[in-house]
Amino acid sequence: MNNNFKIFDLLIKIILLSLIGFWCFLLLRPFIVIFLWGIILAVGFYPIFKWLKNKFQGKEKLTATVIAIVSILIIIGPVGFLAKTLAANINQLVHSINDGTLVVPSPPDNLENLPVIGKQLDQIWASTSVNLAEAIKTFEPQLKKISTILLKIVTNLGLAIGQFIFAIIISTGLLLNAKFCNLYLIRFLTKLNPVKGKEFAELAFSTLRNVIRGVIGISVIQTLLVGIGMGLAGIPSAGLLTLICLILTIIQIGPALIVIGTIIYAWSKMNALIAVIYTIWMLPAMLIDNVLKPVLMARGLPVPMLVIFLGVFGGTITHGIIGLFVGPVILAFGYELLQLWINNDSTVVTEENKQ
Repeated sequence: MNNNFKIFDLLIKIILLSLIGFWCFLLLRPFIVIFLWGIILAVGFYPIFKWLKNKFQGKEKLTATVIAIVSILIIIGPVGFLAKTLAANINQLVHSINDGTLVVPSPPDNLENLPVIGKQLDQIWASTSVNLAEAIKTFEPQLKKISTILLKIVTNLGLAIGQFIFAIIISTGLLLNAKFCNLYLIRFLTKLNPVKGKEFAELAFSTLRNVIRGVIGISVIQTLLVGIGMGLAGIPSAGLLTLICLILTIIQIGPALIVIGTIIYAWSKMNALIAVIYTIWMLPAMLIDNVLKPVLMARGLPVPMLVIFLGVFGGTITHGIIGLFVGPVILAFGYELLQLWINNDSTVVTEENKQ
């Protein structure tokens, strides 16, 4: 009877603890993504934090505040400028359409010679340049769908910027308590695995650092290729657009909006040959980060490149942008745990034991 009571008592405790844990998860779920971004940013900012702290004579609060303010300005400045420019252009476009003053130029020569889409694109462009109002009526359903998609993108972008600002604030708090957070993580992982706890903590930090360095390095390479293309093609304000592309690639929005806009400009203002060459250069430049990320991020880690590669792409597909950082860390943990289990001496049967 006494044993039955102990089992019943243990069962009640497990149920209550599970209920409290699940309830805590529900309460914290809206903040999990923001907190994860805060951790990622804190790991990325830490080398800068240490360097600036020495420059500011050890004043940690001042250093963290400077990093937070500069980071927020870097995000809000270019994105705000881009949003303002787009809003002004859209407003002007709407007024021109309503006033009947919008003029669509004739399609460039040899546009119909483009493979697959050339003839259809040339016909649509030509009909639009002759009768814009009729073309708008013809494509009204498609335009409504495009406007809905654009509205959703703008809304999501606004939410993402707000989350990023909160994440920066959280990261400054983590920077100010870096030693305590590091010690707490080591203790937590040591509880899970007393043998490899400290190594797992270092693996998490080194993987995150590599991913962050890879993101910045790839952003520079990608922006350089995009900037060269815009400069050689003579795109107006190429320098400013290149700077905006750099910031957008660092914060993982990507240069697609700028690149596609310049491609459209090239096809409307340049001859077909230059537009084709420009498109052939810019499209791979826009997508090159998908190839380079796993290669640069796996350097110097005790985990094979394939694991990081799968973590980057699997994480991005499953969790979006944040999965780019979380995916490699989790998969690296899983790989190390699997290696630990396989190489455990107690589970290995040697030839001597067999004999």
